Amino acid sequence: MNLHAWATSDAPKIDGILDDGVWMDPINVTNLTASVSDRLLNGDDPSKYIYEGFFTQNWPNNNEKSNQKTKVQVAYDDYAIYVSAQLYDTAPDSIRTNMGARDSGGNGADVFVVSFDTYNKQQDCFEFVVSASGVQSDRMRGTSGWDGNWNEVWSSAVKVNEEGWAVEMAIPYRALRMPDAKEQVWGINFGRVIQRKGETSYWNNIDANKSGYVNQFGSLRGLYDIKPPLRLSLSPYISNVAVGKQGSNKIANTFSGGADLKLGLGQSFTLDVSLVPDFSQVQADNEVLNLSAYEVQYGEFRDFFTQGTTIFNKWGQFYSRRIGQNHIAPSDDLLEEHEEYKFKPTDAPLINSIKLTGRTEKGLGIGILNSITNESFGIIEDTLTGERRDVKADPLTNFNIISIEQNLANNSKIGFMNSNVYRGQGYKNSNVTSGDFSLYDRTNTYRIRGFGGLSQEFKPLLDNTAEDEELKVLGYRYDIGGGKVSGKWRYWASTNVESDKYNPNDMGFNGSNNAINIRTNASYNIYQAKGIYQRYWARVGYDENWLYNPRSFMSRRVWADGDMLFKNFWSVYMNVATTPQVSYDYFGPREEGYRFKQLPSQDGGITINSDGRKKYSMSFRTSFWQRPEFDQFDEFYRYGQTYRMTDKFELNHTISWNNQKNEKGYVTTIKDSNDEVEDVIYGNRGVTTLENNFWTQYTFTNKMFLKLRLRHYWRQVNYTDFFDLTKDGDLLSSNYSDINDEGEKEHDTNYNTFNMEVSYSWEFLPGSFFTALWRNQLGSSSHNSHYTFNNNMNEMWKEAQVNTLSLRVMYFLDYQQVKKGFSRM
Repeated sequence: MNLHAWATSDAPKIDGILDDGVWMDPINVTNLTASVSDRLLNGDDPSKYIYEGFFTQNWPNNNEKSNQKTKVQVAYDDYAIYVSAQLYDTAPDSIRTNMGARDSGGNGADVFVVSFDTYNKQQDCFEFVVSASGVQSDRMRGTSGWDGNWNEVWSSAVKVNEEGWAVEMAIPYRALRMPDAKEQVWGINFGRVIQRKGETSYWNNIDANKSGYVNQFGSLRGLYDIKPPLRLSLSPYISNVAVGKQGSNKIANTFSGGADLKLGLGQSFTLDVSLVPDFSQVQADNEVLNLSAYEVQYGEFRDFFTQGTTIFNKWGQFYSRRIGQNHIAPSDDLLEEHEEYKFKPTDAPLINSIKLTGRTEKGLGIGILNSITNESFGIIEDTLTGERRDVKADPLTNFNIISIEQNLANNSKIGFMNSNVYRGQGYKNSNVTSGDFSLYDRTNTYRIRGFGGLSQEFKPLLDNTAEDEELKVLGYRYDIGGGKVSGKWRYWASTNVESDKYNPNDMGFNGSNNAINIRTNASYNIYQAKGIYQRYWARVGYDENWLYNPRSFMSRRVWADGDMLFKNFWSVYMNVATTPQVSYDYFGPREEGYRFKQLPSQDGGITINSDGRKKYSMSFRTSFWQRPEFDQFDEFYRYGQTYRMTDKFELNHTISWNNQKNEKGYVTTIKDSNDEVEDVIYGNRGVTTLENNFWTQYTFTNKMFLKLRLRHYWRQVNYTDFFDLTKDGDLLSSNYSDINDEGEKEHDTNYNTFNMEVSYSWEFLPGSFFTALWRNQLGSSSHNSHYTFNNNMNEMWKEAQVNTLSLRVMYFLDYQQVKKGFSRM
């Protein structure tokens, strides 16, 4: 489908009332006597400029006509592109107008979406969303992924009227990237969500049976003489952070200031610079007691590292939490007699970060990110004299990553990436280089994709007489896969190989290496309603895992799952799986040459979701896992609920309980005086985990909200027996005792962490915010694994609480807006 935009010299007033001249009579069809920009207006067809009709559903009834009509128009001038939409509704009183924070999407409200593929490459787009309550969201999406953290400053307004509701949007060109050409043709699509119907529909049909999103857009024509503007904005800030600990009269107070700078380089690229970064108001991590052999991966909440970084987020090569994380914490080997650590840093201070991202009109995407962290130090104290000394925990460190990606025809692409961490001579440095591709056929029915990476670790010596050995380690990984990705029947197969030396973890995230993984699955997908269901899919798969070095079998698994959406908008997801033979865990023992023999097991579960259109909705999940020969049985339950009390106020709660009976897990390693392994100790343990999450939000206006978040995590670990693990993987009776000098079972654990956050946000001017955060944190860990819930809460609340209050003001300055304001004076 095609739609033509219209040049206007009289920009519409963005108020949600579609009475502006450009919308009422966009091309002056009653008086066509002139020409504009060498385009003859006489006899032009006004239907090219106005679409009015029914969109096509993508959800729930794929390819069917929308329940309501929609009218859309697009205009433009030298500053911005303007969009108007009349979203007709035969029941205006039923339009959902739930409020929410910026970037919350619909949050239960009706929604209008406009998407621009400005280079018309059918792969990536800028997407702007407005809800019927006026809440804005923006994102980038396409083959590079979904970047909901991408934010721009633009204008919009909505109005509920007798015919439904109307929306007006003004999107300045600095929020987009576009070619510099006399005439431009963009890919475009409009979307609409009618919440009470559970319906998502599009102007140009997005067929769920086909692979891809942007490749199913229509075209926007009639764009002439648009000049990409100078894109320059500055967001200076000031903040004050006060931290106090219960029982202490001291309050640590920090006042700081800085700025975020955005500068457009040419028509395609944006330079982001964070000067004196401030991350005092990021969400607290959901910390857990980790009993596994694998690192816990936490989410990223720092804006600089979440916005515009999808080009880096491929194949685990970029884990932004590494930047600012303590990497080389001082070891106990530095302690002398009668010494102990008084302080060990967990973070390395971030000095600055620079990011360059963008994509040319030829489809070449480039991303460069560089960050520098400062030195960090630990403090050692002599317990006899009280004398203290500093030891370096981390040197000055430079983190750098470069990603290049070229779009190809048919939604395909090829890419290259390099990440480098440099700490200088005498420290470990690393480099990871990789390439990847994703190729589709002309109909986007079949796809093959591949990845190959080489990791290097090296340590330049301080001088020729240095005692440390020079470190040079090379590792590699490759992954190849392909299959059918469109249609009712779909299938996929892939192989992933990681050498025992592959290590991207200085800047990336890889849970474990030294493995060969084989994955295959087939699915059947129905997106048309019939009988009691709206749509469903079912899938079966087979996985097999081998140790890379030495080449040894680890496990194989057969599984199936499926999901069905019913006519009443309830849905059910089910899964079952079995490991039908003996498996071997080479990672759990934590020692080379050991493995743990795991007998056959089965697992399964079911998730039930109620109708999310209702004021009250819930989600229930129950699952089990068992290994009969060990009498192991894990049961898991989770209940989540949302209650939208009013358009402005909602309550959310999730509670989960997990009970692991007779789990066999690693306890400790006993070594001799030569640091050689004598015994690897495993234990029979019961593990119970309770997690409560509660959050609520009151939205005063679409520019102001107050949010409360609570989280309590409680895990108990209780050991009953201990075993010596043989190298063949068997468990033998052990004389190991876990009773410490105080008579406690030192491996039994009663662990708690509690966070409470209250945050306030007010967008007092477009892109300018006043924000406040109060955070209360406490935690406890003891060997009292027999505690009841009441005992546990009493113990936890005895711990010292840490309170943090952060206030921040950020002001947005846009060069084009300032220039436009001065020109009117």
